[in-house]
Amino acid sequence: MLLSSLALILAVDPVIASLGQIAAIIILLFVFVFVIIAVAFNLAMAFGLAWVREKVELFKLLRPSVDSINKTSESAIQGIPPAADENAIVRTAAQVPAQVAAADKKVVQVSDTVAEKVIEYRARTMQAKAIVRTFFAPKQAAPALPEPGIKSPGYRMLIEERGTEGFSTGGIDCGRKRR
Repeated sequence: MLLSSLALILAVDPVIASLGQIAAIIILLFVFVFVIIAVAFNLAMAFGLAWVREKVELFKLLRPSVDSINKTSESAIQGIPPAADENAIVRTAAQVPAQVAAADKKVVQVSDTVAEKVIEYRARTMQAKAIVRTFFAPKQAAPALPEPGIKSPGYRMLIEERGTEGFSTGGIDCGRKRR
């Protein structure tokens, strides 16, 4: 009953009937565009996921090689050489840690040698300076007295016995009696 009365209303006024048809066509266009966009999105996602799946399969193929390289390099670090039947890439990768360790050992040896030589050179230079000072300026080359900041009883007794002339106590009372 309701449909027949609705058709009667639409049939009565031709303007409402034409506007209804136009609205239906617009709605169908929107639905059509939405379906086209959804299909395009689904196709793009399908192609994208297929591409990602191919790349994942490539990574799965690489996994055993990477594991083999890791095991071989760990054994090479421990000093075990790689097997002769291993892949050439694996053997080369296993040689790298051993070569790095050898280079590091050489660097440490050379740096130790250089440090020893520099220390030796500095010691010889200071020795030569001390000898030259001793021969050409013996009074200036005399060793300086220790600072009176030392609080040993023997040092205080030495200062008291010899007197304070020539000694600078730097304002520190070393147990001497004031007059």
